[in-house]
Amino acid sequence: MKKHGIAAALLGSVLISAPAAAGPEYDQGIDDLKWVLARMVEWLPGEWSAFPHVHHNRTVRMPEVGEHEDWHRSITLINAPQVGGDAVFYAQITVGGRDGPVLGRSQNLYKIWVDDDRGVVVFNGQGPKDPDRFVDLGERPELWGEVEMRDEAGIRCDFIWRRTGDQVFGVLEGKTPERQKYGPGTCTYISEAADAEFFADAEWVLSPESLWLYDINTMGGFQFIGREDRTHTRYLRARPYSCVIEDADGKRELQGHDRGLRLPAVTGIGERVELMLLRTEYPDEREGRADALRLKMMQAYPGPVMAFTQANGAAPSIALEHLGVTAVCTLQDAFVPINRDQ
Repeated sequence: MKKHGIAAALLGSVLISAPAAAGPEYDQGIDDLKWVLARMVEWLPGEWSAFPHVHHNRTVRMPEVGEHEDWHRSITLINAPQVGGDAVFYAQITVGGRDGPVLGRSQNLYKIWVDDDRGVVVFNGQGPKDPDRFVDLGERPELWGEVEMRDEAGIRCDFIWRRTGDQVFGVLEGKTPERQKYGPGTCTYISEAADAEFFADAEWVLSPESLWLYDINTMGGFQFIGREDRTHTRYLRARPYSCVIEDADGKRELQGHDRGLRLPAVTGIGERVELMLLRTEYPDEREGRADALRLKMMQAYPGPVMAFTQANGAAPSIALEHLGVTAVCTLQDAFVPINRDQ
């Protein structure tokens, strides 16, 4: 009984002294912040595809509110000192793949710098002036010296980044305490145009091969950006591949990447089929799920798989031969330029 009484007293003291808000605190010095900035400059640039997440929705588990968006993010480190910061990135979203249509209002310039006083790395973004002129800016270095943010003074939320383990993560936060009405990591203000409260809640989690994004915007309580279930979308880094197809229609070469390249083909008996090159996590007896590269044949995606070959996720090439169709896909040094005149 005596021990029970002491334990109860200790428990009571713990409960009484517990902080009002849960979650970790951060005490990151200048070396940590420089590490965060260096990792962002190293890891962010590239081609990022959400298709593996969409494929998981379609073939393994569909969320109650529907599949995630099949979006592709292109992020480029550009030489644009007129924008400011320690480094500048250009990013855009295309729908359904790298060469798909550009999603409206998805073009952004990001400037990054270390704020030692606040103990964060700031990564603020805004659309460029005259966005139509700067579509695919990452591939147009002749325009890098001319691009500018639309209205930098109008940015009311800071995108602040820190380190957590071997990853870095960023959240939106109001520039003043009044704009953090719903707590740290949120941004709120009254929109003069709508005469209503604007609320933003966003989180990005970055590692060398993955980028998890969560982004919610509401106006007057109405959500107009982000998923209803408020879940992250997982983007995976894409690598360029060239695939040579030989079938009943002859021989041809197609360019794409390893995150869902779809290749039409015709079998020896004239049947139209579809090949897909997809690197993602597949079921594995030892690890549950493991990264692998597959080249598979179907009548049409996402129908039953007729045949497939599998290689390690880092494999430089993969081949499939079935029903008179031969396909060989090989890793390339760089992506081919986007041609929007086709």
